[in-house]
Amino acid sequence: MNQVVSNIKNIPGVTGVAIFKDNGALVAFDFPQAYDKNLLNLIGLKFQPIKEILPQEEGEIVYLCWEYENLLAFYYPVDGGWINIISSEAIPMPVFSLTMTAVAKKLPELLATSKPIQEPAGGKVEEGAVPTEKVEELEKLFALYLGPASPVIFKRVAHQFGFTLSNIPTGSLKAILDGVTAKVPENKRPELLEKIGSLGLGTI
Repeated sequence: MNQVVSNIKNIPGVTGVAIFKDNGALVAFDFPQAYDKNLLNLIGLKFQPIKEILPQEEGEIVYLCWEYENLLAFYYPVDGGWINIISSEAIPMPVFSLTMTAVAKKLPELLATSKPIQEPAGGKVEEGAVPTEKVEELEKLFALYLGPASPVIFKRVAHQFGFTLSNIPTGSLKAILDGVTAKVPENKRPELLEKIGSLGLGTI
């Protein structure tokens, strides 16, 4: 996997590479220091729905590209996941296309055996993890807005960040809550955020 990341990073103009599984879990990255793993995990959470709605037949889509001032952001889907790439406008597209064609052939096999890079070993509760009773309290609160699906959604979002509900680090809680809150109807979110703040978790 590191070799794949290195091959992409060696394309002139590329400044950042992140590779995700289909469920949005981050498995490898090489980004500038300003981008920490929590932020990249959030990128995975936001892009995962795109993976679900894009055509699945090979050849129907090569990649998506967005332009932000003098930067280009690429979303490149492969079997089993996708790649996010940040580059300058000077990226040579022939080199990009050749490299990504080779990557697309090798990456699916690697993704099938890769694990999220933040997945805790042994499923143990990490030091500084959010107390179980607080997590249960949050689940009940979200159930008021998401109904019976709340526990499943909460668990799924935590998993996308590489955690289980018993070992969510306090520093990652806000990103996970943001992910679950995104599933709540927009007109109910201010009310929900106010209630979350009243729990005294110090993350909102």
